[in-house]
Amino acid sequence: MRIQIGSKTLVLGTAGIAAALIGVVLLGAGGIAGWEYSNSNAFCAAMCHNVHPEEIAAHTQGVHARVNCVECHMGRNSTLKLIGLKPTHAKELWGMIVGYDRPLASGTLRPSREACESCHHPSAEHHDSIAVKVHYGTDTQSSESRTKLILHTGMDAVRTGYTKGIHWHIENEVRFVSPDIQRREIPWVEVTKPDGTKVTYTDAETKFTPAQIAAMPARAMACYDCHNSVGHPFTNPATVVDEYIRTGKIDRKLPDAKARAVALVDKLPEITGPPEVRAPKIDALIAEASTKAATAAELKPLELKFNTAMREILLAASFYEKDFSWKSFPNHTGHSDTPGCFRCHNGKHFNEAGEVIRLQCTLCHGMPEVTRENGKGSVPSLLPAKAGEQQPEGHQRPNFMRTHADDVEESCEECHGAPLKRGKSGGGFCSNPACHGRDFPGLNLLADPPQKTTLEAPKIELPKKG
Repeated sequence: MRIQIGSKTLVLGTAGIAAALIGVVLLGAGGIAGWEYSNSNAFCAAMCHNVHPEEIAAHTQGVHARVNCVECHMGRNSTLKLIGLKPTHAKELWGMIVGYDRPLASGTLRPSREACESCHHPSAEHHDSIAVKVHYGTDTQSSESRTKLILHTGMDAVRTGYTKGIHWHIENEVRFVSPDIQRREIPWVEVTKPDGTKVTYTDAETKFTPAQIAAMPARAMACYDCHNSVGHPFTNPATVVDEYIRTGKIDRKLPDAKARAVALVDKLPEITGPPEVRAPKIDALIAEASTKAATAAELKPLELKFNTAMREILLAASFYEKDFSWKSFPNHTGHSDTPGCFRCHNGKHFNEAGEVIRLQCTLCHGMPEVTRENGKGSVPSLLPAKAGEQQPEGHQRPNFMRTHADDVEESCEECHGAPLKRGKSGGGFCSNPACHGRDFPGLNLLADPPQKTTLEAPKIELPKKG
């Protein structure tokens, strides 16, 4: 082959052409391999920037273990778009070189439509689901309590327009502002109704002035504003203990099993460092607790089983650095350990009419059905005679939860049981131990409405180009 370059002629033989083609193939293969590696979890979590090592382990144990980092942090986009997005993450390289504080949340997540919705199609039909939460007490027998919930996750926005319950937030536009990257605090919320009317709610107890709230950028609510821990969840280790007891990894025949486990969990702040440093500390704590327990000879096998399980739990729940723990990473789904849903549905967010954002239990799930061991204190979700009947209209009032304790009358006993009792002992709706007799973080049904002020709408946070 002859190639004319100006006055010179380049002659390539068969070997030269073959070598050129091989070079192009090798260069292309190397580029593809390099691109694939730059999108791998190993590169993202270790080579590119050093996030919390615990997040890597948590990801492998979560329900999204087969979803790669880039699928959330860069989205499922075309290759060309991903190539354009890649340089926006270059700031992590500087942090890797000079060092930086470990992040508590990601600032690089792509919009839900590019990540979550590529698998969880919002237009698909969804059904309500059932969740059963099993809890064990700290008494000698580690007595069991089961709470059954019907979660209102059903929706079919395309065919029927049905979007009630938890996924109502998908079909309806909700904007909010938050001063922190983890969005633990939400002082202002705006809801756009189907007719286009906008209603705003302000937290009566917020420390921010109207002017400060107006200066904060408002963002449209996305999937991961609630499902923020699906990528690498940090579960309350006491909840993990319950799961270990339920599955038999910890045997309840061992006296005070739950109480002893919780006592060890309370020692977690003392356990820091890399795994090879944490493991001996954990072994020492477990050995000390086992010695104090003075377990009978016939229970020794159960004691060894308990020790093995607690070693797993404590090693997984402890962190490299003392400034971090599972509490550093709130899970906004639910409202047990952190406010979660109660960041907005908390009895403190009022509109101009003095109405709060509704927080009726039955908005997102049915009334909890509690079954306690030996039947003591068990609560049915509905009395059989009333199963399937609709709630009275008065239950739908925005401020119902604030006033329902004062609205009690004889007619309530038809559904809630007679005689109507309040408290936590169980036996009827109003003494449901899943609702009463416990504290919910962020909830305040006694907050006073804020003084009327003219609040300018916060600035809209526009999606970034690219």
